[in-house]
Amino acid sequence: MKSEAKFSADKKELRSYIKAKRKSIENKVEKDILIAQNLLSLDEIKKADTVLCYISLDDEICTDVIVSALLDLGKRVGAPYCVDNNGNMDFYYITDFDDLKIQSFGVREPVIEKCKKVTSFDNTIIILPGLCFDSNGNRLGYGKGYYDRFLQIHSLISVGLCYNSLIVKNVPTDIYDKKVDLIVSENGVVNVNGGKNG
Repeated sequence: MKSEAKFSADKKELRSYIKAKRKSIENKVEKDILIAQNLLSLDEIKKADTVLCYISLDDEICTDVIVSALLDLGKRVGAPYCVDNNGNMDFYYITDFDDLKIQSFGVREPVIEKCKKVTSFDNTIIILPGLCFDSNGNRLGYGKGYYDRFLQIHSLISVGLCYNSLIVKNVPTDIYDKKVDLIVSENGVVNVNGGKNG
């Protein structure tokens, strides 16, 4: 994409550009379903006991169907809870969507009074949001640093969900940014270490 080049060194401008572009994604529902199918077909998902998954906003790739499918498969599902405004985040197990309510940043989060905190991360995989990704696994988040901070503490296989048209040539990064291991789009899976599948 030629129009991205001028944003390559500026995260703030790239965020604005991608946010606007994401709002105009065509056939969003169909693409979200394909992304869910591609994600659920991953061996990494099939083998995991616990899946940590973001709970989507309206213009993000919808994770509701993913969460429902994971629960149906007998996986333990952890949803993120923002502890503070300094980038600290915990995950809590949910068993259905009644365990969520709208809290930080207008996001549905676990009701921590009724949900158990995730404290063991054995055989766990994490699905994280992003505005866009590049094929090297670099991720442009929302600038709050929650996922980067979490992944600095917990070394997990990480999966980014992204529309194919938002996989860009280059995402500007700094030393605190954490790469994802896999990128799942409606067109297939990019294994950052091993190329494209599907």
